[in-house]
Amino acid sequence: MAASIMENRADYYLVLERTQKGDLDITEWLQWFVEVLKQSLEAALDRIDFVLKKARFWQRHGQDGLNPEQTKVLNRLLDAGPGGFEGGMSAAKYQSLAKVSKATATRHLRDLLEKNCILKLEGGGRSTRYEIHWL
Repeated sequence: MAASIMENRADYYLVLERTQKGDLDITEWLQWFVEVLKQSLEAALDRIDFVLKKARFWQRHGQDGLNPEQTKVLNRLLDAGPGGFEGGMSAAKYQSLAKVSKATATRHLRDLLEKNCILKLEGGGRSTRYEIHWL
């Protein structure tokens, strides 16, 4: 809640000032507070949902025999959220993150695809992109 108030502190001080300088009717401030509380709760629920999705992903794929580079890249994709990396994961991005050769990156991505960890997006060749398979 404190973070939400800090994000909206200009509005907070404005409504607080109006409440204090007016007839001391706190209705406007209460409405503002309840709205910020609602936004905070919705954000918390979104974060909880996201953490649960990540946990379910690792429950499904934790025993898939992934190598450390694959695990590292998947964690980065998971941490990036449902939108993932802008433009999706490519072999070049994988290569850069995992510090592996282009051929190894391609092989690792193919393995992740076969294990249903990632989905192939539209396109092919050098423009082939992937995203997390959330199920």
